[in-house]
Amino acid sequence: MRSVARTFHAYLELVRYPLFAIPIVATLPGIVLGTHEFGWNWRAPVALLTALLGYFAGMIKNDYFHRAQDDIANPGRPIPSGRVRPADAMRLASGLYITCVGLGFAMHWKAGLLVLVLIALSHAYNAHLKMRGVWGSLSLPFGIGLLSVFGAVCVSGHVPYLVWFAFGATFLYDFGTHVTSTFKDIDRDASLGVTTTPLQLGRGVALAASTVATLAAFVVASVPLLLGQSPYYAVWIAVAFAATVVTRVPLLRDQTERNGYFALEGAMVAAILLFPALMGVVISFQMSAAIILSLLVVTLYLLRSSKQEV
Repeated sequence: MRSVARTFHAYLELVRYPLFAIPIVATLPGIVLGTHEFGWNWRAPVALLTALLGYFAGMIKNDYFHRAQDDIANPGRPIPSGRVRPADAMRLASGLYITCVGLGFAMHWKAGLLVLVLIALSHAYNAHLKMRGVWGSLSLPFGIGLLSVFGAVCVSGHVPYLVWFAFGATFLYDFGTHVTSTFKDIDRDASLGVTTTPLQLGRGVALAASTVATLAAFVVASVPLLLGQSPYYAVWIAVAFAATVVTRVPLLRDQTERNGYFALEGAMVAAILLFPALMGVVISFQMSAAIILSLLVVTLYLLRSSKQEV
């Protein structure tokens, strides 16, 4: 029984379960805006499940393809520590991807095709682009942004125009986050020969690009206000902006690994607030608060209790 529990925990660690909320909040605006136009149906929860399973599969592939680096930098991770065999990790990830494809086509043929695109992006990032500097910083956020489009297509087969604002804001913010997150491991990456965006472009240029993209994300998310949409969702944008500023400024002043971790923590909190914010256009503030805050509280609890490096 203890062996089963240890194996189960190893697989939970492999998928980085404290980050479960990220694919959910990225998919939610598409689902909520899509169901508002075309009605609620069974595809909504299935779309969330598909996004979550695909995200977990990507995390597994990440550890599989970069296990040589983890042997040196993170020997306690499930694969280098021997708790999960590489072949078993690959089989699980492949099985999850196949499940996602089946669920995607079961919901809508467009959703199935989009799943294939997302899988291709995930594979390209993990196998090739992650260590190619700016290409890695662009490809993964693009896939995360597409989850809002995926959610809308799943429930309706169409993409309401507001979803494109969610896509733009999510992509831009996650790009900024991806660049800043590399600062937490910048010395280690340099010693391992891993090319990240700051190492490729220079720290100053990378920080400037990250800052511009982050500010642009908040601008894009705010545009619906100018189009006459309900202003209540702007509360989440404002709180996310505050969390970003407070945790990003120390990194702008001093590019240390400690400040990189602090910026990443703030970005994770802000992402949970910002990514689903636009669903507040069509649902009550109380409902959006219940969804967003519950996901935020659970995420913070899991991050603190697991003490897992993300």
